[in-house]
Amino acid sequence: MIKSLSRGAAILLLVLAAVVSVVMAMVWFALPLDGITVLVDGESYVLADLLHGPGAVVLFLIAVAAVVFVVVAAMTMVVVAIGFGAVGLAFGLLMAAASLALVAAPFALIGWLLWRLLRERRGSLATGA
Repeated sequence: MIKSLSRGAAILLLVLAAVVSVVMAMVWFALPLDGITVLVDGESYVLADLLHGPGAVVLFLIAVAAVVFVVVAAMTMVVVAIGFGAVGLAFGLLMAAASLALVAAPFALIGWLLWRLLRERRGSLATGA
């Protein structure tokens, strides 16, 4: 189980890396990189300078990490939402059963009393008393 889970995670990471590299290649060729600047803490960086040499590797790793974080966060939100939905459904079914029990309780009591009454009559008829 763990081996297949780690294999699936590795394949997912490889697919994510391929998607991020394709998107980065599309950005590289489609956008005018000289005109795009990134401002971080008051310092201005030109995107064309960042996508050369080791900066490209760092940006690629940051992009892959961001995509992995987003996918994990989305999966976590889906699991939590399904869990809350299941708890809500169970609570609703429990309340429906409780209200049905409140409605059916008098009928069940009357049925039980009639059953006891008829059982005692049959018992007294069988003994001849």
